[in-house]
Amino acid sequence: MTLFIHLQIKPIAQIQFRNNWVEMMKAEFPEALIFEADSHSEPFVISQGVSFLKEAEEVVLFLDSDENEKLGACAPLIEKVLRDKTITPFILIQGENKMFEKMAKMMKKEVFKFKGIEESRAQIHQFLS
Repeated sequence: MTLFIHLQIKPIAQIQFRNNWVEMMKAEFPEALIFEADSHSEPFVISQGVSFLKEAEEVVLFLDSDENEKLGACAPLIEKVLRDKTITPFILIQGENKMFEKMAKMMKKEVFKFKGIEESRAQIHQFLS
């Protein structure tokens, strides 16, 4: 299974319930499972993401982040993605998050900067092929 994880690491007032990137990925990769959460999600929601991760063969993680926001509820899921030795995730970040970037660097995971929907679509196609 291919798993797309979309996490918003933002103040609660900035959380969006529709996202163009997610809509594009749903259309482009209809067979993929798309999991969405944010740094204010309930622990149960995050645990669902962790359980999906156990079944995934390919993982795309897209972080939409505010530089000053803590990882919050998403921290356990992010840590699982970074630590999992059975997968090599494709990681894309929009914005910045020092804590996440530090974790990714420690785990020797490459992180790509989001430069637009079209470019990310091409990068993900290349990653999944």
